[in-house]
Amino acid sequence: MYANVIVDISHTQVDKVFEYRIPEQMNIMPGMRVAVPFGKMGETEGVVIGLTETAEYPPEKIKHVLRPLDDFCALTQEQITLAEFIKEKYNVTLASALRFMLPAQVRGGRIAAKMQNQVKLELGGNALSEAEGALKKKDGAVKFPRQLEVIEHLKKYGDTPLSNLNASAVKSLEKKGVVKVVGVEVSRRPFEKQVERTPDFELTEKQKQVLDEILENENKRFLLHGVTGSGKTEIYIRVIRDCLAKGKTAILLVPEISLTPQTYQFLKRRFDEEIAVFHSGLSAGERFDEWMKVKRGQARIVLGARSAVFAPLEDIGAIIIDEEHETSYKADNYPKYTAHEIARKRCELQDAILILGSATPQVDTYYRAQQGEYKILKMPNRLFDLQLPAVEIVDMCDELKQGNRTAISGRLYDELERTLQVGKQAMLFLNRRGYSTFVMCRSCGYVVKCDSCDVTMTYHKSQDILKCHYCGRTKTPETTCPECGKPHLKYFGTGTQQIEEQVKQLFPQARILRMDLDTMATKDAHLRLFEKFAAHEADILLGTQMITKGFDFKDVTLSAVLAADTMLNIPDFRSAERTFCHITQIAGRAGRKEPGTVILQTYNPMHYAIQYAKYHDYEGFYREEIAMREMAKLPPFSIYLQIQFSGEKETLVISAVKDFIHQLKTVLLPHKNDIISIRASESAIKRIKNMERYQILIHLKNDDKKMIDEIFKTFNRMKYEGVLTGIDINPANMA
Repeated sequence: MYANVIVDISHTQVDKVFEYRIPEQMNIMPGMRVAVPFGKMGETEGVVIGLTETAEYPPEKIKHVLRPLDDFCALTQEQITLAEFIKEKYNVTLASALRFMLPAQVRGGRIAAKMQNQVKLELGGNALSEAEGALKKKDGAVKFPRQLEVIEHLKKYGDTPLSNLNASAVKSLEKKGVVKVVGVEVSRRPFEKQVERTPDFELTEKQKQVLDEILENENKRFLLHGVTGSGKTEIYIRVIRDCLAKGKTAILLVPEISLTPQTYQFLKRRFDEEIAVFHSGLSAGERFDEWMKVKRGQARIVLGARSAVFAPLEDIGAIIIDEEHETSYKADNYPKYTAHEIARKRCELQDAILILGSATPQVDTYYRAQQGEYKILKMPNRLFDLQLPAVEIVDMCDELKQGNRTAISGRLYDELERTLQVGKQAMLFLNRRGYSTFVMCRSCGYVVKCDSCDVTMTYHKSQDILKCHYCGRTKTPETTCPECGKPHLKYFGTGTQQIEEQVKQLFPQARILRMDLDTMATKDAHLRLFEKFAAHEADILLGTQMITKGFDFKDVTLSAVLAADTMLNIPDFRSAERTFCHITQIAGRAGRKEPGTVILQTYNPMHYAIQYAKYHDYEGFYREEIAMREMAKLPPFSIYLQIQFSGEKETLVISAVKDFIHQLKTVLLPHKNDIISIRASESAIKRIKNMERYQILIHLKNDDKKMIDEIFKTFNRMKYEGVLTGIDINPANMA
């Protein structure tokens, strides 16, 4: 018998199947990790993707599998097929694709199971009574009180970690044969907190109708378009429960790590089941344990961010993507996969239900649903007959005319004051962290930039440093301009730190929490902040886009967008869509249990995205946006391919770009009628971490597979010394 093996080396030259003979005494199955001899490297790790009775090459030239690395199949056949799909879709090696299914903590034995010494009673009945008697004197007084305490504890609570008992007493009892210390595997749990179970509540007629549509419809792809607070999460719960009742499993994806504690607690209140959690904020040991928990069948529900879509579940009944509009569902690093496409493929392979849920679906998703790719299910009303909060637009030009140069308008001040007086909570959104967004000399115009990146440095007052948000480099602020020597440096722009300071000055009695990348850098910071605000230990939650994503706090009656224009002015054709989504989502945080108010501050009050957001009118926004895109031949009526080039030497990067464009125009000549444009340019941020960055943006009329394959082949063939390249289909960031 022979094993077809993919070695764990991500290089195009070895991106093929290698044959190995399986020794007779060795039990090898497809999906197993194995150690194999490989060239000059000696021993390396690989994955068996298939078995054959006969070899393609002469048997005497075929090496043997050295040994299996596990006593189970690390991958299922479905995962192997999924990896092959990823290889083709995202132009990567099969080894790279398989790594999504095998976390780094599993590959190479980097992490082992956590072992803990536990103490258990070895005796029982009369033998134990005699042992207890031996610990007392003839007059009944206790001779060895600590040993007796250990026995009493074990009788009452059962097996106990050695660390919880007196080690000396345990050692003495072990010598007498009364107890035994054994090593047991324990799980490093991301969330230890216990929650009380809550009973089901009666579904509304609309929820019943939507649930029936999902469970009884032959179409298994759904777009659940429900306003904020309409009860979409309860639909997810009932679908998951139906999966479990049928002996199947389920995955629930959320867009941010910060949402996992809230969602985990919600699930634990409703399911007497193990729930595995997958996201990048876990420690290496926790990731290993959660993966093993799923692999062993100990958890049938998986909750997590983007990477949870690769969880090793079998018999998947449903994959649910909550807040499907969020850009975080697209990977930041190459290969830049989207959770939607991976989920769609897994559901196709397992005949599972796919649900995309959002109050503000992506324009692309909604268009595809209208074309029949998904069945649209609408939930247009909030639960308990609650109305969507009233949105008030504040024109910041008028504030400026009245002499108000702060980021807090008079109207917002009044609403904050009223909210605090009645003991409610507020959420303030600003998509800029730091204190000041740039530092400029008013004499000569010099702007402080990062030495490694082509970006301005942001001032962080709490640490009194200038920081680059791209590479992390820091500088000490200067008092005089390094260019002209004059003491006229001024801090411009407003970040979350400065807003926090302004609000504290206006409302010194208010308890304020700030949620941005600076405050969320430590492990479990999201959970601590969520619990603190949910327990009303703070009055105001101020933050960046993290706070717009699905939080549900019952006492929040006021939410505010402090600067809507920052999103509108991004050089991306989706800027209006993202502005509408952010405003609608932050508006949705208010009034979840009683009437709420939303303040929207802007210098551009008549922009269509802002006007439609004021009335919570997704349909109106969609109609105007999709008409504009069709006229301009923008996605979903076309596609973009972005090819990035970066290197330390700009001349090499420019040379690579020119050569690639020349090669590209030659191979795409037969497809010239399908090409809208091919444009080379500097990246919007030209330098990051001392790497010069350029890009080629290819605008195509359609996603013709032959044409895209030609582009991939050209990309794979062209290698440039000193230049890194990457390719992305429909990039989340056009800059």
